[in-house]
Amino acid sequence: MSILLKHIENIVAMDWQTLVVLAVLCAFAAYFIKEYLASPPMVIFVYPVLLFFAILIQYIFIQVELYPPNKLDQWLMWTIIASICGTIVGTVSVACFGTLKDRAGSRRAEARTPRKAGV
Repeated sequence: MSILLKHIENIVAMDWQTLVVLAVLCAFAAYFIKEYLASPPMVIFVYPVLLFFAILIQYIFIQVELYPPNKLDQWLMWTIIASICGTIVGTVSVACFGTLKDRAGSRRAEARTPRKAGV
């Protein structure tokens, strides 16, 4: 449990510049994703998922030490890559959740409809 708390503390302690870049890039992606949603106001729930996965992937990049964080060009490149990967993972997870929800809803609707006699 202490290891998990240490990782959560490190994620929360991420520098504000990285968080701003990730938030802006995920907001940009969410803006274009909303055009493909069945209900565009649902983007309110999609954006935090995208941002969560982008922050998580950025933290993984930092822990694996793929780049020196003191070089601006490499920091920006890996931050952009983290936002792209976070957007992909977030979009796939939201799509899977939506598909599961639709399937569960259609099964409930089938169970509620009474069957006709003699059919």
